[in-house]
Amino acid sequence: MIVYGQPNPGHIEIVDGGIKRWTAGPDTAGGVGVLISIKNDSEKTIKYVIFEVIPYNAVNDVAPSSIGGETNKWLKITGPINPGANNMNSIWESQWYNFSICTVKIVQIDVIYMDGSMETIREKDIHYEQPPQPAGGCYVATAVYRSYDCPQVWTLRRFRDDTLAEHWYGRAFVRLYYAVSPTLVRWFGEAEWFQKLWRGPLDRMVEKLQAKGVESTPYEDKLW
Repeated sequence: MIVYGQPNPGHIEIVDGGIKRWTAGPDTAGGVGVLISIKNDSEKTIKYVIFEVIPYNAVNDVAPSSIGGETNKWLKITGPINPGANNMNSIWESQWYNFSICTVKIVQIDVIYMDGSMETIREKDIHYEQPPQPAGGCYVATAVYRSYDCPQVWTLRRFRDDTLAEHWYGRAFVRLYYAVSPTLVRWFGEAEWFQKLWRGPLDRMVEKLQAKGVESTPYEDKLW
C-alpha cells in the first residue's frame, strides 16, 4: 500500500458558480475532513481499506473534536482496487470540529483483499510517495495541493497552456520550471516549511486567475 502524500485535512468549499473545491483547514464552523490518495502496490485486488487517523494541532498535540471529544477516526475506502491501480482523492467530510487542527496522521491501515486475506500496516511501516502526475506536470502545485487533479491545479494548468504557452518567454519559463521543480519537490516536497512557503502565493495566484475567468473544472493538458 502506497499513500500519496500526507493526509490532507480540510473541507469542501463552494465557490462562485457552484464549483466545489477542496480547501485546507477547517470550515467556518470548525469542521475538518480528510483527503487521502493511495495506490494498491500488491498483487491482489483490494476489497476494503480502513485507515485509523488522529488529528493534531500546530504544536503536535492531539486535537480532539469540540463536539463529542473524539480523536481517533476509522475511515473506509470500498474497492475493488485492482493491483497497480490508484484510488485518488477519497474525501471524508467533517470528521472533527476543532479550529486548531492542522495535520492528520495515519496510525494504522487495515487492508482486506477480495480473496478474504487481510493485512495490517502500522504507522512506522506506512510508505508515502509524491502523488503521480504526467510528464510536464505542475510539480510544486501538486506537492502543495496533494493532487494533480484538483480545482486549484486545474486552474494553474489552464493558465500554463492557454496563457504562458502562447508566448516564447512563457514557454521558456515553463521549461526552466520543469528543469528545476522536480528536484525541489523530491528533496523538500513533504517539508512543512516548503508547504508554507508555496501555499500562500499559490492560493493568491489561483484566486486571481479564477477572478479573471480561468476555470477550475476538470482539465486535460494540451500538447505543446
